[in-house]
Amino acid sequence: MPDAAAHDELPDSVLRVLQRLERITGRMPVARTVALIIAVGLLVTALTTAAVWWAERQRVLREFEAAAARFQMLVQDRLDQRSVMVHQVASWAKEQAQAASVRTGTWSFEGVTVWPRPALQAGPLAERLGVDEPLARAIAQCMGRWPAQQSAWLCPMSLPGQALRAWLLAERVQAPGSGWVTVPLRAEALLAMPPDEAVVSLKGELLDAVPTQAASALQSMHPLRVAGRQLTLRVTGEQLGGTWQDLVSRRAGMWIAAGAGMLFTLAALHVYLMLISTRRRAREMSRDMGAALQRTQSRNQAVMDTAPDAILMVDAFGKVQWCNQAVASIFGRTSEDLLDQHLQVVLPSLGQDTLDAWFATYGFSNRVIGHETTGRRNEDVLFPVAVSASRTEVDGAFIQTFIVRDTTDAKWAEQELTLRDRALASSADGVVIVSMTLPNQPMIYVNRAFEAITGYEAHELLGLNCRIFQQDDTQQPGIGLMREAIREGRSCQVVLRNYRKSGDLFYNDLAISPVLGAEGVLTHYVGVATDITDRIAAEKVLLLRTERLNAVFDLSPDGFVVLDKRGEVSIVNPSFERMTGLLAADLVGHSLSAFEEQLMARCQASEVDAQTVAGLMAGVGDAEVGPSATRELLHMHTPSIRTLVRRVRHGGHDNETVMYFRDITHELEVDRMKSEFLAMAAHELRTPMVSIFGFTELLLQRPFNEERRKDMLSTIHRQASVLINLVNELLDLARIESRRGKDFQRERLQLQSLIDSTVQGLLVHNDPRKVECTLPAVPVWVDVDRQKLSLALTNVLSNAYKYSPQGGDIALDLVWRDRNERPECGIRITDQGLGMTPAQREKVFDRFFRADTSGNIPGTGLGMTIVKEILELHGGQASVTSELGVGTTVILWVPAVGVPAEPAAAAGLASLA
Repeated sequence: MPDAAAHDELPDSVLRVLQRLERITGRMPVARTVALIIAVGLLVTALTTAAVWWAERQRVLREFEAAAARFQMLVQDRLDQRSVMVHQVASWAKEQAQAASVRTGTWSFEGVTVWPRPALQAGPLAERLGVDEPLARAIAQCMGRWPAQQSAWLCPMSLPGQALRAWLLAERVQAPGSGWVTVPLRAEALLAMPPDEAVVSLKGELLDAVPTQAASALQSMHPLRVAGRQLTLRVTGEQLGGTWQDLVSRRAGMWIAAGAGMLFTLAALHVYLMLISTRRRAREMSRDMGAALQRTQSRNQAVMDTAPDAILMVDAFGKVQWCNQAVASIFGRTSEDLLDQHLQVVLPSLGQDTLDAWFATYGFSNRVIGHETTGRRNEDVLFPVAVSASRTEVDGAFIQTFIVRDTTDAKWAEQELTLRDRALASSADGVVIVSMTLPNQPMIYVNRAFEAITGYEAHELLGLNCRIFQQDDTQQPGIGLMREAIREGRSCQVVLRNYRKSGDLFYNDLAISPVLGAEGVLTHYVGVATDITDRIAAEKVLLLRTERLNAVFDLSPDGFVVLDKRGEVSIVNPSFERMTGLLAADLVGHSLSAFEEQLMARCQASEVDAQTVAGLMAGVGDAEVGPSATRELLHMHTPSIRTLVRRVRHGGHDNETVMYFRDITHELEVDRMKSEFLAMAAHELRTPMVSIFGFTELLLQRPFNEERRKDMLSTIHRQASVLINLVNELLDLARIESRRGKDFQRERLQLQSLIDSTVQGLLVHNDPRKVECTLPAVPVWVDVDRQKLSLALTNVLSNAYKYSPQGGDIALDLVWRDRNERPECGIRITDQGLGMTPAQREKVFDRFFRADTSGNIPGTGLGMTIVKEILELHGGQASVTSELGVGTTVILWVPAVGVPAEPAAAAGLASLA
């Protein structure tokens, strides 16, 4: 039985040959069999080698014949070229003779010689052809034998008994010309061999005879035609030895044949030796193959059982004959339950028709791959599957194999992928995918939003680089950042200036992320593009508004402090720093309580409503302070004494707190001055009014004598004049302050003439003193209002008279100074009157201030205030120096047009103040 099993494993023809060889060799001794095999092998080797040598010899002969034929054609071409050249020269000589009707002398060019004489002489021939005299005579005799009817003639250039190495080819020049055209045909020139890579070397020889039979296999005779005669080309070949590589290549065939014969002999010996052990090895092989088959079946069964897909083998009727263990996990049935069951139990769609029809409908060449259908589990639950099947015929029976894969997870993943694709396609942001493995990094996917943003359609973008959106605008910081991120394989987000298909600019907020392959290699980049053109425009508008607000915030004379939603100081403007002396660097980041502590440390007192304090500390509620609400007043003592009003606004969408500080020190001072002014004005107005009212009431109620009555009317008149002067000065001051110099009629005047006219028009009752004026001769020009400056000078001079009742000189001169790089001329008035204390001098320009409080010196206390306003509106200044009991000096400074430069004029001026 083991023998039979082993025989069944080999083909029948091989078994029959082995059995026959075994019977033949089994009757002969081993030595005789080996000798026979060696003899047969040597005979085969000899025959093979001889056949190869004969083939190589035939190849050499064929190459020689081909080379000889090429050589014959080459020599014939050279002869033909010379014949044509001689004919062309003869034709040219004929044409020259026709044109010139003259015959020229003998001449030669490149071996071609034209002979004009009817008869050739031996001397010229020897000279032109370079031969000796006997050979020249032989050539001339040959030329003499030239038949008249023949146009071309060929003469040998050799004496009898000499080797023939050259011929002379000649042609007659036709009438009206005469003579011959000759060219020598030398054998060494005609038989020159070009380089050739053939296996044989050729040697040629020209014979003046009819071709004869070749003397050897490598010799051939070839006829040549020239000038109506036939020459013979004898070609002799010699096989080249060449290099050892050529020798090896030519002998390789024989060596291979000899080697093949030896291999045949050795193979035969090997086969014979193998036959001896065939039986024993066949038995061992049968046993080993049986064990291997068993192992293979077990291994295949294990592989099939571990496969995740269900594998079922059914017969021609569709009944399951075998299945692996995966059917339990896929169909919920064991392999024993499915045996002999029809396939439609687990694949319902396969029971609707025969398997033949199913293969014909869904298959090709008895194979079905990836057919999608439904499977049925044990609980009659249907689920998607992919079926692949094949059918083969073995020993007349069909074996049909079905591989079933559960595609539930794949379908779910496909649905998820489809859903993501749809979400990606419907995204409001543009999405682009770029391949980093293809040349030029082209775009391979864009969604509809990306098309809408760029203006391009998908088919116009796929395969192109994203540089198409930058056009010539490539020098952008964002492009450099993106290139660096791509080079490092990381994500980044930049804002780029891109251009649509129409050429319109748009701002692209682009975020790119790398996609890595299974081995961590960068394969793609995914970009999300957002058109932020509108946002950039809005940001520019917002930035402009912010810059304007910041400018207003920084330049505002009012202070602002902003606290963020955490209750910490975030912004402090410069005005607040100037008001409080608290620096922003020391406040930013501090809490509200710390801020309040530092602020209150600089306050003398604060006045604040209780509700405002509660809202300020809580930061919530109705703490926003409006114009009509209670204000918080802060009386500062550092860095200077001033009063601030604080308002607070809370809330808003950002939950910030804004504190508003306003310096009302000047307003309070104005209110105080207004109150004092009203009180003083009322007092000054009431005093004359009381006198007028009292005296008129006495005159109305009582009779007085004429003298008494005149005295009372005089008092009433004097008090009325005081009242009128007071009202006029109040009106002048109010007019000057309200119009701020707009009604000034400025003109360029000579200051000396203005002073002279003012002094001359000044009349003081019961005072004969005159003002001593010391003025320069050089004119001093100023741009002033004549009436206003004259009024100011009159007020100062009037005070000089009134406040020096005991007499004394009143002097007036001019002084100079530079203020803010501008020359100013000062009108200096000096008296020797009562003088003032330092405290009085500080208040000299206050309204209704009078140094004399006794009432003996008339006046309203508004004169110096008017002087100060007039000079300041002219761009000048009023200064006062005084000493009690000594006198007072007042200088009225006005801008001058130039400074006198003459020495005499300068000497007349006072020193600079």
